[in-house]
Amino acid sequence: MTGPDPNYISLENWDALSKLLASLWLILGAALGFAASMLLAHGMIPSLAASRDIPPAIAKKMRAPLYAAALFFAGMAAYAIYLFIDRLFVIPDIFIRFCVVNGW
Repeated sequence: MTGPDPNYISLENWDALSKLLASLWLILGAALGFAASMLLAHGMIPSLAASRDIPPAIAKKMRAPLYAAALFFAGMAAYAIYLFIDRLFVIPDIFIRFCVVNGW
């Protein structure tokens, strides 16, 4: 076999890496949800109301739930960042084991 041998990474490490990657995907989803909500609530809805494509009364009613969704996604992003930082322990563990196996 050519290349590095992945046997120094245990099953527990692979599971921890999987959870670490899941938290990264959660960060991405929360950031995209926050950005989309803010773009709609703070950019597109007022623009559509100003151009009279939608009535201003409906625009006012639409903005509040979008701001609430943005707040929810911001909270989810904060939680996902906490999870990511909490799960980072696996990286030094794998690196130290790699150095020991390769005699560094």
